[in-house]
Order: sequence, then C-alpha cells, then structure tokens
Amino acid sequence: MNKNLEIEKINLFNQMSQQLDEKQQEYQKILKEQQNKDQNEIDELTAKLKQKEKENQNFKELIEQKSQEITNLKKQNEQDKLQIIKTLEDQKNKEIQEMTQKINQKESEFQTIQRQLDQINQEKLEKEKQSKLELEKIKQYPKTLLFSNTYKGANCQVSEGGKVVENSNSSYYCLCEQAIPKNGKTLFAFQMISGTCFYIGIGFRDIIQKNNYQCTGVGNGSYMIYSSGYTFSHHNKDVNGKQLSFTFTTNDVIIIEVSIEHKYIKWMRQNNPLATVLEIDTSISQELYPCVFNVNSKVKILDNIPN
Repeated sequence: MNKNLEIEKINLFNQMSQQLDEKQQEYQKILKEQQNKDQNEIDELTAKLKQKEKENQNFKELIEQKSQEITNLKKQNEQDKLQIIKTLEDQKNKEIQEMTQKINQKESEFQTIQRQLDQINQEKLEKEKQSKLELEKIKQYPKTLLFSNTYKGANCQVSEGGKVVENSNSSYYCLCEQAIPKNGKTLFAFQMISGTCFYIGIGFRDIIQKNNYQCTGVGNGSYMIYSSGYTFSHHNKDVNGKQLSFTFTTNDVIIIEVSIEHKYIKWMRQNNPLATVLEIDTSISQELYPCVFNVNSKVKILDNIPN
C-alpha cells in the first residue's frame, strides 16, 4: 500500500513538475510574443513618425514656394496687375492658413504618437525591472529568512540572530518573519541540529496564532511533514496523517520548494532522490510563512540552498 502511495506521489510530483515546466515555457512564449508585439508597434510608430516628418517638410517647402511666388508678384510694377496680385495674395494667404492648420494638426498627431511610443518604452522597462526585482527577491529569500521572536510558542528560544530555534520542554510552532513570495518558485532549507522529532513546512500565521501555536492537521493552518514521514494538511483530510517513506533525522538538511501560483509545497532531502509534494490551499486571503513545529528539537535556517 505504501509503495503504491509513494508511486502515486512520485507520479503526482512528475506531473506537477511537467505542468510547471509547461507553464514556464508558456510564460516564455507569451513574453516573447509580447516583446515581438511591442517591437512591431514601435517599428510601426517609428515609420509613422518618419512619414509625418516628411509631410511636414513638404508642407514647409510648399509654403516657402508660395511665399516666393507672392514676393515675385509684388515686384511687378504694372498697375493693371495689382488687382490680380491682390487676388493671388488672398488666395495664397488662405492656402498658407490652411497649410498652417494642417501642420499644426500633424504636429499634434506627432506628439500623440511620440507619447504613445514613450509609454510603450516605459511600460517595457517597468516590466523588465519588475521581473528582475522579483527574481532577485526570490534569490535572496533564504539569506534574509529569520525565525520570529514574536510569532512563536512560549517555550521556543530563537538564537544566532534569528537563524536557530530550539524547544526543549514542549511542542510549539515557530514561524519565520518573512512571508513566502506569491510569484515564482521559492526555495529555503532547514537543518536538523538536534533532537528526534521534527516538523517542518509552511503555515498561515493568523490561524496558527489563534491556535496558540499548537496543533497540526486539518483546519490548523499548516502544511507540515514529520521526521518519521507523516504529512499534515490544513485542508485535505485524505493526505493528513498519512505516513510516507520520506523520513529524516538529526543533521539532515531538508530543502523546501513552494509555488503559490501552482499551489504546491515540495520537501526534498539533501543527497537523496526522494521527495514529497502536497497541494496547498491558496484561496485563503492570508500569506504563507515558513515554520517549524518543535518537539524537543533544534532547527537551523540555512543561508544558501545546497546543491
């Protein structure tokens, strides 16, 4: 039975990993299509700008030509041509006025197109900047991760600048200060320093706090794995309290991978191919935090994710 369950878990993990890869490929494809679309819009707007500039230049040259014609007519001294000149002047002035209006209109259109182009470029830069910031935030997450001196059970002792938590007398949660980013795939790692009973995973801070930082399982706000292989789910009774072959003990390093977007948490043990995956409920309007449930044990947050 356990073997079949493990196979199902591995298949589920492979399926979710494949879905994640497909989503990443889809995202890259969409990003590439959007970049191509943006570039096409830029090229189209640039061509329009050049065309408008050419039209403006033609209008200006035509105005100069008409003005020169008026000047030449004025130089004629024949009295009988004065009325003709006056008529022509009026006509040319009207043409100049109409051309000036057209030039002003074209310049207004030019400015509108220029603003659109600037907006597209700005949006493109903002998207690139936001993507870099999110990637850097995820990359730096393990280095900034600390156990909280506030959101923990009474007997939990936090030390080493927030990197270590210990509980020698009872069973309590200790949550981390930093929430898990909602975008991307987040990795962090715990090392089992001492003890024999370890629970590690993620949880909803408000729910755990209401339960006085005690209790695991359905409705208690966390997704945990116990060192003897039992899994605990906040929302799924089918996997809550199930024992798997994924176990760990003192000195082991457990790497945790979380994707809020794809609704899963995965536990991996360093230098071991086994992994365990649970679905997480993201419909709750609360942030998730890394956490441990100490039972006479000592756990450390690692700054770097082991290979």
